[in-house]
Amino acid sequence: MKKLNFGCGVDIKKNWDNIDIHKNPKLTKSFDFNKFPYPIKDNSYDYIYVKHVLEHLWEPEKVLRELWRICKPDSIIEILVPHCSNSGAYDGFQHIRYFNEHSFKIFVYDSRRIENKEKFKILKLYSEPSKIGKFFPGNLRSFLSLFINGFQKRICVKLKVTK
Repeated sequence: MKKLNFGCGVDIKKNWDNIDIHKNPKLTKSFDFNKFPYPIKDNSYDYIYVKHVLEHLWEPEKVLRELWRICKPDSIIEILVPHCSNSGAYDGFQHIRYFNEHSFKIFVYDSRRIENKEKFKILKLYSEPSKIGKFFPGNLRSFLSLFINGFQKRICVKLKVTK
């Protein structure tokens, strides 16, 4: 199984391809994630891990389409991004995109509708609660997040690539 740690930063995983936008001698490859297409062959990976990367990129939809291209059929893409109701989503100037539970549902639906082809299936999609949010049941926490920030920590999604 060939695995990619996409946007790994300093989190270098053993027996994985580790790529990042910043140069590091421990990386498999380094390039600008905002320039397309990526210098990676089609159908290269079985699993891609994307932890706290999409919020830094100008066009997350294009990034996900590129990840689809470099995935083998039935691959898994696991994505973690800060929840838009978490103040950490707005830390510094580096975060330029914001996500909630519906962001990935809309992306999957729109890519199916616009391209007339199903490219992804959502296997798992949930909000990870913050330290305070853990005291509230899921539905109540989601409802309160509409009015009060700080109950959700991040969005976790697993997508299955369909080709």
